Parts: sequence; structure tokens; C-alpha cells
Amino acid sequence: MKGKDNLEQQVSSIISIIEDKKGQDIKVYNMEGKSPFFDYSILCTGSSARNIEAIATDIKKSLENIRNIEGLDECNWVLIDSGDIIISVFSK
Repeated sequence: MKGKDNLEQQVSSIISIIEDKKGQDIKVYNMEGKSPFFDYSILCTGSSARNIEAIATDIKKSLENIRNIEGLDECNWVLIDSGDIIISVFSK
């Protein structure tokens, strides 16, 4: 587990990326102590497959530790697992 301040900085950075790429319906769930697998879950929607791809690609570039990315080929729903933070980008 990373330090709490570092995690909060990463969450803020991810939110900024989503906002910059015009992602919508951003939700952040603090799961510390509630889930043994991750500490934060971030959800948002993109307006199109291209928008979802842009959001996911920029998030991917900003994170050091990415365990897995699912759905980047279709871009209907992209799931990014970075260990302590899980990011889901959905189509509307």
C-alpha cells in the first residue's frame, strides 16, 4: 500500500485528466478498509469510443503501476487496475 497522501494525489491527478478530456459523471469512492483489493474506485463516462480511449490512454500514461487494462480495444467500458486505484470509464 502506498502512502495516503500519495494515493490522494494520484486520485486528484486522475480526476484532472478525466476533466481535461471532458469525461462526465465522475464519481470517486473511498474504499479504504472496506475492500481488501483496492482503496479507491473512480468511475466516469465518456461521450464516444474515441473520448473513452483518450481518457484511458492519458490515465495510463500518468500512472506508474498498472496491473491490467481491459476493454481498450472496444472502448465501450475500459477498466484500469493500478493496484490501489481502480478506474472504470463507461460509455453513456
